[in-house]
Amino acid sequence: MFQINNIVFIEGVSGVGKTTASTLLYNKIQDMGLNVSCFLEGDDTNPLDPFKGTYPPPVPISLFSEIYMQCWQEFTINQSDNNFILILDGTFFHHQINDLICEYNTTDEFIINHLVNLLEVVQKFKPVVFYLSSSDIAQRLNQACESRKKPIPTDDKIAFWENRKRIDLLALDKLPVESHILNIDGGWDEITDIITDVIIG
Repeated sequence: MFQINNIVFIEGVSGVGKTTASTLLYNKIQDMGLNVSCFLEGDDTNPLDPFKGTYPPPVPISLFSEIYMQCWQEFTINQSDNNFILILDGTFFHHQINDLICEYNTTDEFIINHLVNLLEVVQKFKPVVFYLSSSDIAQRLNQACESRKKPIPTDDKIAFWENRKRIDLLALDKLPVESHILNIDGGWDEITDIITDVIIG
């Protein structure tokens, strides 16, 4: 009998390959005949995204956290069994931390407390975070903007994502969740093999 991490968060700064990794992982696990779902960044059917891929409305920060809490509690109540694997692209860190920084200019401490409270709701699903890391954020951003036909990132944009990586790594160190930092330079086949070995033990 498989011991499965039901909720798999794929995280990392913009342009690092979260969507690529999530898609490849989904295809691999589906080929194994397991019950797997995948929600990519911005997917309006993501069960753990109360804002359905859009920016949050202008609400007080306490209500922002409450809306997320209600959404994650509803998911937990409605998920009647543990026979599933849910792959989530940027759902835990990526958009939530961006919103908390850009919309509320909040502190590292608030961000971590917000995420800790959400983790407590889904602990029975054995959540795990895979953080895709690159040593050169500027290069990754430039490559992503080029492939998406967007303007090259400004110095301010690069600085924002360097700070985001700092916050992400701080959160990984403090959150009560299994986590793995994966260097993307090794290639996607290696990364998907590592993730699969971890979540299906």
